[in-house]
Amino acid sequence: MTMPDRLTVIGPDERTAHFHLPVDAVAWFWGEYTPYEHTAGQNWNYSPTNRLMSNFKKKMNHRGRADWPYKAAAINQVALAFARLYAWPVMHQDHRIALVPIPPSKARTDPMYDPRMLEMLTRMVAHAGLSLDIRDCLSFSGQYGASHLNGVRATPDQLYADLTFDPAVGRPQQPPGSIMVFDDVLTAGSHYAAVSRKLRDVFPNIPIYGSFIARRVMPNPFAEIANDF
Repeated sequence: MTMPDRLTVIGPDERTAHFHLPVDAVAWFWGEYTPYEHTAGQNWNYSPTNRLMSNFKKKMNHRGRADWPYKAAAINQVALAFARLYAWPVMHQDHRIALVPIPPSKARTDPMYDPRMLEMLTRMVAHAGLSLDIRDCLSFSGQYGASHLNGVRATPDQLYADLTFDPAVGRPQQPPGSIMVFDDVLTAGSHYAAVSRKLRDVFPNIPIYGSFIARRVMPNPFAEIANDF
């Protein structure tokens, strides 16, 4: 098995699994990620997406270890795919799109701060061969840790209140024609909801889109029963 050869739009069938995603959100995803506790012990080997995300999200304290090059390879794999799967010349020239990475949960001063989404976008721009507009303008304080690790999921309102916008990077005086927000895994949609709301405070009339490497999916607990009928 390999990663899909195209992106998929988040449609009505997918939205029920991402209940905090705004009703008017327009977003795409590449693969489908299954949490390890639902993989019957296969973990990263469960699917191509699980393998990719395991390496993409490898923690910063792995730097210098033997497995660290796998993170760089995963970032480059995503960058190559996104450079190919989106029509960047049209989006750049006709829509003046700005690319905004959803920031990690940790503060920028934390040694475990992981700029993987920004690194991916930087490489994607290089692969696309265009001067795309990257605006790494949002930050969290670190108050809310990664929800998949601590089991506590902050609400969209809490995340919105914790976000800060850097005008020096975001350049509100130079509004783009559209904005695409990038994140790794779409779970409930809380981070996207908070980020899109914060960006609309600054750019109230600019269309905002979402792009995710993967969306979280849960196995159907009744699948085996259904196959018996």
